[in-house]
Amino acid sequence: MRVCIYGAGAGGGHFGARLAQAGHEVSLIARGPHLAAIKSGGLTLISGDEEIVTFPAATDDSSEPGHQDLVIVTVKATALASVAEGLKPLVGPETRVLFTQNGMPWWYPLGIDIEQRLPALPSFALSDAYLEAVRPEQILGGLIYSANEVREPGVVFNNSPGANRMDIGAIVPEHDGDAEPFREALRAAEIGSLPVNDIREAIWKKLLFNMSGSVIALATGNQSSIARRDPALGEVYLDLVNEGLAIAAAYGYRLNDELRPEEMLKKTLDHKPSLLQDFEQGRAMEIAEIVLAPLEFARAAGLNTPALRTIAAIVVRRAKDKGLFA
Repeated sequence: MRVCIYGAGAGGGHFGARLAQAGHEVSLIARGPHLAAIKSGGLTLISGDEEIVTFPAATDDSSEPGHQDLVIVTVKATALASVAEGLKPLVGPETRVLFTQNGMPWWYPLGIDIEQRLPALPSFALSDAYLEAVRPEQILGGLIYSANEVREPGVVFNNSPGANRMDIGAIVPEHDGDAEPFREALRAAEIGSLPVNDIREAIWKKLLFNMSGSVIALATGNQSSIARRDPALGEVYLDLVNEGLAIAAAYGYRLNDELRPEEMLKKTLDHKPSLLQDFEQGRAMEIAEIVLAPLEFARAAGLNTPALRTIAAIVVRRAKDKGLFA
């Protein structure tokens, strides 16, 4: 299978290394010192006691690899506006394009009839550019459950050995069977990939984790587990999750029977989430998609979400003061 990882940083580098080791023809779109290191010495993945060194093709020019079977777009949501044009040389009639960004995805309104009134998120406007490169039935949504960081150029360190997953599903429901060969390829590469009955429901489930533990971590400068270790922050966490459950329910996804706030709190990780990593390293942050998007969904539904509104104001101010959010 020909697979291109568009944005082969931490998460993309991990999955690219796994797929290359499994024998797929992998190409990486990367940049800067990370790209230079991969081109000169290969891509190294360290996960627990395991060290994998692979030598996939790597470039910063998306016109080089040619048409792919699968393109996995792993850039941050903040960089998506610059990717649509670069996708065009990679996408043929049978190509599938998998988007794995955190938070509310740009493609959410596409491919289905949505009865509820949606907010006018800036990310939804990206569909005009992307639909020039790819048809809705070619698009897969993805959710990454994997903790990774680039420790040095060319070296990806995995903080969740044995617990790495990428769940994928077609955004046009009747095309979900198209996703199964790619799930099988991920599993064969030692990446978990579960069937997804409704990719939008899965998006809401993960968003509830991100808009609670990840946002508290950003606000406090701690690992996500600070909410589990600090009783006062634990109460804020529960408030955020309960508000998130109410927002999801307002848009047709009643998740209370599956997601129990107290159980979610117990599972918070001793890991700095990507929001905090980006803040500390001075990179653009996915605040709009993880924090402000659910807040706008709540407002469009007429819901009062005081915990989310408060913590959103705090983290937006922190990001603005550091010049990481406009």
